[in-house]
Amino acid sequence: MEKGESSWLSALPIKAIGYALHKQEFTDAVCMRCGWKVKGILTHCACRETNSVDHSLICKLGGYTSVRHNSVRDSEEQIMREVCRDIQTGPTLLPINENNYERTVNTADNARLDISARGLWNSCEKTFFDIRITHTTSQSYSGKSLAEIYQRHEKENKNKYNQRVIDIEKSSFNPLVFTSGGMAPECNRANKRLAEKIAEKRREPYASVITYLRTKLRFALLRSTLAAIRGFRGKRSDVHLQDLTDIDFSLITRPTII
Repeated sequence: MEKGESSWLSALPIKAIGYALHKQEFTDAVCMRCGWKVKGILTHCACRETNSVDHSLICKLGGYTSVRHNSVRDSEEQIMREVCRDIQTGPTLLPINENNYERTVNTADNARLDISARGLWNSCEKTFFDIRITHTTSQSYSGKSLAEIYQRHEKENKNKYNQRVIDIEKSSFNPLVFTSGGMAPECNRANKRLAEKIAEKRREPYASVITYLRTKLRFALLRSTLAAIRGFRGKRSDVHLQDLTDIDFSLITRPTII
């Protein structure tokens, strides 16, 4: 129902930019879109819970929740590099006096956000971004509308970082909340701003640029979601293989003296 959610269906399958899906991926994506059962997945997860598409997207085993997050983060960072400056991944926030802040604020000395960049809203202003991907069909969201879910996550992110970024970093904070196919209002606003600046810089139609951005982000979400559904989560059986940390690479690359 959201703009850009169906862009993966109309995009040309160009492998060089990550728009190509093989037969199994395309079938799984269509089943998820239509609400059909995804066939061929294991009945039980390695965590011993009953497996399903919903469980695959929230299970911590295998690191696929991080893969989904990092895939979107890297795509957003790549887009920002076109028109922003001083871009950092995982910037550490300056330390603060926790006594001056409410309990909801993250006051840890080593607190990090996902991306920081200058020039999105103003030429010299620095903006910090925190990316969150939520699964809207999980049981905890039962009975809630998509707008309510977006509002909840944006509010949680702002309560956690907004005051600290404004007071200590003297910068702005922008939460980037995604679902498997859409964006929350503030995330959508930030990407529209990026599309405006890219269109102006390259003298391209805004409609073409925003379509590209939505398609790029949609594929980043889709491919990582499909990997989570069928990804391996069990223990490796080839335990006899030598661990990489036990190998002395200098012995392998050292030239033989005759």
